[in-house]
Amino acid sequence: MDQYAHIFQQRGSLAELNRLASALLEVDDKRPEAWVCLALHHQARNDHEKAIAFVEKAIALDQRHAFAHRLRGSILLAENRPEHAVVAFFRANEISRDIASYEGLVEAYLAAEKYKEAICTAKEAISTAPRDPRAMTLVGLALAQAPAQGKDRAKRALRKALALDQGSTLRPMLALVDIYIQEEDFNTCIELLKHGLEGMSSAKTALQCQDLLQTKLGEICTLNENYSEAMTCFHTALSMNPKNLSAQRGLDRLEKVMRGMDPNTADDEIVEDMHEPESPISPDYGGGY
Repeated sequence: MDQYAHIFQQRGSLAELNRLASALLEVDDKRPEAWVCLALHHQARNDHEKAIAFVEKAIALDQRHAFAHRLRGSILLAENRPEHAVVAFFRANEISRDIASYEGLVEAYLAAEKYKEAICTAKEAISTAPRDPRAMTLVGLALAQAPAQGKDRAKRALRKALALDQGSTLRPMLALVDIYIQEEDFNTCIELLKHGLEGMSSAKTALQCQDLLQTKLGEICTLNENYSEAMTCFHTALSMNPKNLSAQRGLDRLEKVMRGMDPNTADDEIVEDMHEPESPISPDYGGGY
């Protein structure tokens, strides 16, 4: 039931999630699942205080509820409390070893700048699930962020993750693209993203994933000064998902660049400049305020 509730949260179906929580409370309010549902609902609304309260109620009812500990970790991580999140994810993994708990642990260690622990945990995830691309992705992510590690090792790990899942997962692809962005190797970024889009199109992957890649491709094309292709990518992303704010922001920035303007200029500053009078106002003007 926890996973079912989590799917509602991921889809943004908060009304359904709320109804599920109410139904579970009516059936048995002494079970942790109902309180987990409420925690997920408030987490989705960025109400971390209530989310923590409900998830701790779930844990009080069942100390060995791994999903509740993992959810507590993700809420603490969102509150920028990585040290506390590590404890929650570690407890979840003690109860039931799975990749989701390892993902939380690695993210928490990286947020706490404990790179050695992040790398060791990622390697432990591979030992637990050697054929799971998510485990290999964790190694790549940890190596990419650790300052003393070479980016080449991170790239090899992320490419191996892509080979394992045949490019159907966004995380290793986007992590690999980010490394190449740092190196300003935009052509490789474009090649990776286009290959990913082709694979998703042939596999009929959800448009939500495709619009994210189209947005990323538009951002890379903008950096590479291929403005016409960037424009096409952003419009394609918005046609797939009109609520894609990243695509809309990318398109706005692109239009400013093409007009020779600073892309970081706020829209209200532009409006103010457009309405600025051609001749200065007399200093003895006293009206208005």
